[in-house]
Amino acid sequence: MANILILGGGFGGLVAAEQLSDSLGEEHRITLVSPSERFVFYPALVRLAFGECEPDDISFSLIEKLNKMNVRFVQGEVIGINFDSKRVEITGKDFKGEIFYDYLIIAMGRRLATEKIRGYYENANHLLNVETALDFGEDIRAFREGNIVIGMSPQSFLPVPACEVAFTFANKYKSEIKKGNVSINVVFPESVQNAFAGADLHSELIQAFVKHNIYVTTDFPTSEITEAEIISENGRKVPYDLLMLVPPFRGHSFFDKKLEITNELDFIKIDEAMRVYKFKGVYAVGDIVNFSGPKLAQMAVRQARIAAANIVSEIKGKEPKESYYHEIATVIDQGGADSIYLYYGIWNESLYSLKKGKLWSLTKRIHDKLWRAAHYT
Repeated sequence: MANILILGGGFGGLVAAEQLSDSLGEEHRITLVSPSERFVFYPALVRLAFGECEPDDISFSLIEKLNKMNVRFVQGEVIGINFDSKRVEITGKDFKGEIFYDYLIIAMGRRLATEKIRGYYENANHLLNVETALDFGEDIRAFREGNIVIGMSPQSFLPVPACEVAFTFANKYKSEIKKGNVSINVVFPESVQNAFAGADLHSELIQAFVKHNIYVTTDFPTSEITEAEIISENGRKVPYDLLMLVPPFRGHSFFDKKLEITNELDFIKIDEAMRVYKFKGVYAVGDIVNFSGPKLAQMAVRQARIAAANIVSEIKGKEPKESYYHEIATVIDQGGADSIYLYYGIWNESLYSLKKGKLWSLTKRIHDKLWRAAHYT
């Protein structure tokens, strides 16, 4: 019997658990560890902040879901991993101790490094979990007029929600913008092209921003936030009355630097089979890996399927043969005719498809609804 341990209950962890459960018999034990007992459909947090859905609409019980798959659930935080003894130290409300594994999938996501920007915690909003999205929603409802600033911090790796929030505000305050009572500015730490790993969608996205009277500020690496301004590393300032800024991302810092399995931002180094360098039977997927460019849910899903398939091969005594190719396939939902579909190969810098139209907004919403329906039951 093989003990397979999955650390993380987000897209990567859940999809890996599903595929392993479907592929392996009950003679193998699959355990998933997560600090939360609920799965959250993160792409819907923008809609949650704007009051278009409720928390229960975009989340479900991991315990109930995993029980149906015959996957053991442990609610707890990872304290450390001993790769030599193949043990993970966990602490939680109901469990404190070590769990042994034969195969390990690290799918713990990213850490929000808000401490990297002075004044972020005191002054900024983000919507990367249910609680902060709801808090941002309260600020949205209280807002009447002034400057709305939406953007990305340096090394935040998540451009799509920033763009979608800006478009949602533009649609919400269309008449107020025309009267001059509201302005919207979307801020990028480098160029728009760099935010999307080099994909050349600059002209289409800028045209959409201009059409919706959204100002664009590029090459603005935010280093400080006061009660009224965001300030860049070179001293440039942008005033705001309402702010949503995606914070910097980091990996998890408990990995021993001597192991040399993480990069300078604490993201885990892996190969195309999703294997962690140096350690047999150890894989990593999702936001915690060191692949370049944006960190999106669809990437975590594909990486999880690759890792799960390769673990199944290993258990069956075969060499892992599935390889991951790093690409973006996403929709920037403007809610109308300017919605953009981007399909871009990051590793070979190939733009496979770039389309714009109302169809893509509808397609994204249908896809999200179908994904939730397929996984919530």
